[in-house]
Parts: sequence; C-alpha cells; structure tokens
Amino acid sequence: MAAEYERHRPEYPEEALRWAAEQLGLAECARVLDVGAGTGKLTRGLVGLGYEVVAVEPGGPMLDQLRQAVPEAEALEGPAEVIALPDASVDAAFAAQAFHWFDRERAVPELHRVIRPGGGLALLWNWWDDQDPLQHELAELIGYAGHSPFSDDELPAAPWFRERGRTVVESADESSPDALVAMLATTSRFLTADPVDGAEWLREVRERAFAYGERFPLPKLTYAFAFERIS
Repeated sequence: MAAEYERHRPEYPEEALRWAAEQLGLAECARVLDVGAGTGKLTRGLVGLGYEVVAVEPGGPMLDQLRQAVPEAEALEGPAEVIALPDASVDAAFAAQAFHWFDRERAVPELHRVIRPGGGLALLWNWWDDQDPLQHELAELIGYAGHSPFSDDELPAAPWFRERGRTVVESADESSPDALVAMLATTSRFLTADPVDGAEWLREVRERAFAYGERFPLPKLTYAFAFERIS
C-alpha cells in the first residue's frame, strides 16, 4: 500500500507551501520538520523550496518510499507523539494530510518542544472540490459530503500555539477513471471496508467517472493553516 500511496496520492501546490512559509517567516535554508510525512508528498515540496528538511514517519514501508523519492531529506522513523529531535531544533514544523491522525494531547506539546522560540507550525490538507461536477456527483458515494478534513475545535491552540492565518488554494491535476479509482483505493474509506463492498464501491466510482471521458481535470482544494509557537 505504501507504493500505491506514493504512486497515486497528489502532492501539494507550491502556492500553499509558499503561503505557509511566508506566514511563518521562514528564512532561506531554514530547517523544517515534516511530521507524519508518509511517502514524502510534502517533503519533496519543502526540499524544492530550498529548506533543510527532517521527515518523521511512523510507518517503515512509507519511510522506505520517502527515502527513495526524496534522498535529500533526513528521514527518521517515529510518531508525532515522540519525535526523535532535540528541543528547539527546527525553525518550523509541517504536517500534511496527517494532523487528524495524531494523538493531539501528546503531539501538540511535542511539536512545541522541537520548534524553536519564534517558530511556527503549518497544517495542510488536500480535499475534494464539490463545485466540480464529477466530485459533486460522487460526494455521497465517496463519503465526504457535508464534511471537511478538519474541525476548528481540534486545531492547535493555547497554551502551545496561536493561529496566524488560514487560506484555501485551488488547483487541478489531470486524472482518469482508473487513476481516480487507484487513488481512492489508498484511502481509509476503502481500506476499512468489507472487501466485497469495497470492490463494488470502486466499480461504481469507475463507471460514473467514465461518463466524464477517458481523461479529465480533477480540481482540488488545499486547506492551509499557520500557527505561531507561544513562548
């Protein structure tokens, strides 16, 4: 599944990363942490902006994919709740498509510990765009209708962090019925389903997607949040 995740999950738009970096006041060549890094979808974007990146990921197979894809980053195995870095050792931390999986009561103080005074935290999520006709049609089937990837009352807050700003970046990737199905097959919605039900669900997604052609743009929304570390 780690290889499929690497192959089919989307990356993060540079505009969202630059916005977060500006909000956090990151200098060139800053040392940043990508926590819950997965296969390095965000890591490569941070490396591309010239930062010194430490990627932390608890899953060994995911980390293997990251090391192959982004050899420039330092890669450490471990969870967000116990980060193998010294106090105040990074200028900022990033978490993309990951914060909702953390044990927040343990992870937020741990992130505060490894970020230097004056630093900050950025959270990002790629999410569906139900203004797109295909995604609107699939909203109930996929299970995101009426949902967002985050809840305001679960975001980092005092005494650890203070929100500086938030934005939504619109972008689009080229997709196809098979590519859409392959991406959805890496989601928890499919992975936790009964195999027979999951196969039927993916069959219906493919069938509906084919009505939009063999290739089509797939818009997405990237939610980005920036928080300053409270000293």
